[in-house]
Amino acid sequence: MRYRTLLIGSAVLAVTAAAVLLYWRDRLVLARPLLTINFDHHDHGAVKCATCHHNFFDKTGRDSCYFCHKIRPELARTIERDFHTFCRDCHTKMRDAGFKSGPVRRCAQCHGEALWTAGLPP
Repeated sequence: MRYRTLLIGSAVLAVTAAAVLLYWRDRLVLARPLLTINFDHHDHGAVKCATCHHNFFDKTGRDSCYFCHKIRPELARTIERDFHTFCRDCHTKMRDAGFKSGPVRRCAQCHGEALWTAGLPP
């Protein structure tokens, strides 16, 4: 009986701690500025505009990607992972197909000086 009470208490404590961490993580993600990205539209001329700018075609938002993806909590939670995956996966597919592609691994290739100003090593 004592073991069961300890187990239930531990589970409640773990769930409560996870909820608190998620709450604060969400607040930090929404408050933290995004690193700037070195992006040249001329290098992406072969990509259909709607691939990245879906919001202009499906009427889901306005302005830049960041406007919705940073402001809306359900999108902001995964913004870093989503953008890294979106860009990196396209660059990887192009590279693997034998075409010229953008960077896939080094942060400074996309973020450049923004890493230094954010206090992160490039």
